[in-house]
Amino acid sequence: MGEFRTSSRTRPVAAAVTDVGRQRKHNEDNVLVKSDLGLFVVADGMGGHNAGNVASALATRSLDNFFEATRAGVLPGPVPADEQDLDPGARRVVAAIRKANHDVFVISNTYTQHQGMGSTVVAAYVSCETEQIHVGHVGDSRCYRIRQGEIEQLTKDHSLINDALALKPDLSQDELARLPKNIITRALGMKDAVKVDIRSERTQPGDVFLLCSDGLSGMVSEQQILDVFDITQDPHEACELLIAMANEAGGTDNISALIVRIQPEALDDAQLDGAELEDTRPHRIDELGATLPPAAASVRERQLPVEEVELEAAASSDSKRIAAQQVHSIADSSLRSQAQGAAGRAPRMAAVPVTDRRSRAAAGSGRYAAVAAAPRAPVKEVPPPAKPAKRPTEVRVARCAHCKHELFIGNRFCVECGAAIKP
Repeated sequence: MGEFRTSSRTRPVAAAVTDVGRQRKHNEDNVLVKSDLGLFVVADGMGGHNAGNVASALATRSLDNFFEATRAGVLPGPVPADEQDLDPGARRVVAAIRKANHDVFVISNTYTQHQGMGSTVVAAYVSCETEQIHVGHVGDSRCYRIRQGEIEQLTKDHSLINDALALKPDLSQDELARLPKNIITRALGMKDAVKVDIRSERTQPGDVFLLCSDGLSGMVSEQQILDVFDITQDPHEACELLIAMANEAGGTDNISALIVRIQPEALDDAQLDGAELEDTRPHRIDELGATLPPAAASVRERQLPVEEVELEAAASSDSKRIAAQQVHSIADSSLRSQAQGAAGRAPRMAAVPVTDRRSRAAAGSGRYAAVAAAPRAPVKEVPPPAKPAKRPTEVRVARCAHCKHELFIGNRFCVECGAAIKP
């Protein structure tokens, strides 16, 4: 497995796998593994084909570019008042996620076919110098820590049920049962500003961190996750087992698992004696499921459609002002396939190591009604290259009749008070 040296004491060893599941036609999840930066990301897009996977790919690319541009640790602009007490590494994660939110919001409001798209995100930054991990998230993608045979969820879902419990902790099980289960109340791209939850923890040698989309956490229990790590300590094998278990339980959604193990450096030196390191550069999977080597993929990159050029420019514009650096992204093939408009095809992206999986034919239903802005126009069989609108598309909003909270058209429940919205 490919690995990077980041400290004389410990270093992260990571793998990620993403799978379309058994009931969806398209994979809207994206994962990012950048061990040299200490950056690990899972993003779960929403908005359907040609929107949801664009949002999650754009989010991961934006985070990648931001961390590349801030390798020296210097962040652009003044430190916000509510972040004064944060560790510098935690501030970096928060700033990167806010930048990703802005990028998704701009594209969503510039291109009609992407209107209303969004993405959840969970991002972990491992700093071996300070022996800390900083976990930032928006939405219901999760981060778990497995330490000494015990598992702990480090993130709290931004969901309708959790928000209702925060307002009324004494809600009965019957009252909770009447609330929709999979409605999220916070996501990237819904507004130009987003609140990011951040948590910093000390790492210990042997710690394992699991980042996953709800397609995994909704299918596999915490005890089953623990059982996997009783079977294997290898991150790649553990990812494969977790994906298989989620599919066996029904695979109702796209499934992504990213595992980071904090490895003692001294142990690695002994294990790596004479071992050959795997190529860890990002790879792509084409429509037939064949893995493209980086050299072949770069040929494609020379002929980008208009829309992908715009997405790339949006994701990296601020980063270029900080420090112009070219960064490879695992999301390129996803963005390229959507610009071509090929209906019914869903290339899967996975950070190294890449796992080839065939799409299943059964279609699943969307789960993000609470944050959907407006229905997207159907994708034509052979659409012309997308062109920017002359002016940003206005996002339609309404207000809850009960608490007057601002809502996006298409909401079924108020994200503030939980009241049902009449059509």
